Amino acid sequence: GTVYLTFDDGPSDNTYSILSYLEQYNVKATFFVVPNRSEGCYAKLKAIAAAGHSIGVHSASHVYKDIYSSVDAYLDDFHEAWDIIYDATGIKTEIFRFPGGSVNDFNTETRDEIIQEMTRRGFRYYDWNLSAEDAAKKSPSASTIVEGITSYSAQKKHGVVLMHDSAHCKTTVEALPALIDTLREQGFDFAPLDRTVRQVSFHYRSASNQS
Repeated sequence: GTVYLTFDDGPSDNTYSILSYLEQYNVKATFFVVPNRSEGCYAKLKAIAAAGHSIGVHSASHVYKDIYSSVDAYLDDFHEAWDIIYDATGIKTEIFRFPGGSVNDFNTETRDEIIQEMTRRGFRYYDWNLSAEDAAKKSPSASTIVEGITSYSAQKKHGVVLMHDSAHCKTTVEALPALIDTLREQGFDFAPLDRTVRQVSFHYRSASNQS
């Protein structure tokens, strides 16, 4: 099977450390970013792209109540993030992840129309079926992250792992070596997401550890 490691909410102070571990273990991953137009953000986006990882849109603002207030509001936010990625890297990304996942309490009224419009425009979204559960302000320990993911991954042939590239997620970075080693021991290969990869979506069930 194949595992797709994904990192939401970056770039952050942890981005270069994540990239270093991924390079050390020869793993390609996917970064669903919340970019801005600062020089530091542009430099990190360029580093992600130069290392051969996928970049997708997560959000420009990550403010749920505003993003999901209407289809146009979502599209405006998406376009700002997409444009920054393109400006920084030249990549015309075709993948994205909804803030909070495709099913959340803020997009009940707009989700179907947003999905239809984004699909019409040629974009594909990815939820997750494995999670580091690291979005809370107090991150779990590195060993807890590894155990939480690998105790479920053995049951899957196609795993999309949710992790966070946020400044407070130090233990997520620390977990990467053992996580990669254990997933390889379970027989998994690693790959970055692109729109040809089979979609993982929530299908209107509840999602844990919203991103």
